[in-house]
Parts: sequence; structure tokens; C-alpha cells
Amino acid sequence: MEIEGQRRYRISWVLVNELAVGPAPWAERHLDCLEQAGVRAILSLCGLEEVPLPPGLEQRFVCGRLVLPDHRSGRAPQLAELEQALAVLAELRQHGPVFVHCLAAMERSPLLCMAWLVRSRGLSPLRALDYLQQQHPGTNPLPEQWRVLQQLAAQV
Repeated sequence: MEIEGQRRYRISWVLVNELAVGPAPWAERHLDCLEQAGVRAILSLCGLEEVPLPPGLEQRFVCGRLVLPDHRSGRAPQLAELEQALAVLAELRQHGPVFVHCLAAMERSPLLCMAWLVRSRGLSPLRALDYLQQQHPGTNPLPEQWRVLQQLAAQV
């Protein structure tokens, strides 16, 4: 959708009024969109060097950051890192709906959302992937990320 010659910032609700996913917000208009959608907290899975934070982010939202590796890092996240990200997400959920992002919302943030579905809703990894691809079509975890999600599911 076009708005004033610019592409609209789009978020996908994984669980309505609980968990949303999308690309990194880098402009004030992105923060406006998140705020209008009812998001109260933001969890970034990006390193500080990946995307500059928009002014006012930390004044408008409760923020958390836990950097997870992506395809550029040459390694998959470890199970302990995914568990830690789930713990941060659970903490942020106490403040209301949470928006989870990585740079492009294709690998890391969908992976965490799938892990949330496995852990909180009891979905199998395959069911979580299918569901998330319907809610957020850009979902594209790498095979090594998929294996970490399966390790997580084996613990449930």
C-alpha cells in the first residue's frame, strides 16, 4: 500500500493484542504505526550497528534487546540464546502487546515468534511455521535455525 509516495510500514499480528512481528522500525512514522496498533513494548533482535534507533523509541515504548545471530554471522543461535530471548519476551509481555523485530523480519524475529508459539501454545515446530507463514508471509527460517526450534520443542 502506498502512502504519500512511501511504502507503508507493515506489522503482522502473530497473536492479536499479544505478539506482533515485522522489520526494524527506523523512522518516527514507524513508531506512530506501532503505537496506533496498540504495541506497548518492543523487542529488538538486532545489534546496534544493524539499524539506527529512531528518536523517541525508548520514550514511547518499553524496550528490550537481545541480539541473535542471522545468516550474516555464520552461525545459528544456540538453544540457550533462544531460551534467553523467550525470557526477555515473557518479561516484556507484562507491559502489554509486544512487537518483535530483526532487520527484515525473515529469520530471527519469526524464529522467536515460532518459539513463543511452541512454548506458550504447545504447537509443534511445523504447525508454528505453517501458522506464522500465514500470518507473516516473509517468514523464512534457515535450516540451522529450524534445528534450534526443534531442540526447543523436544524440551517441552
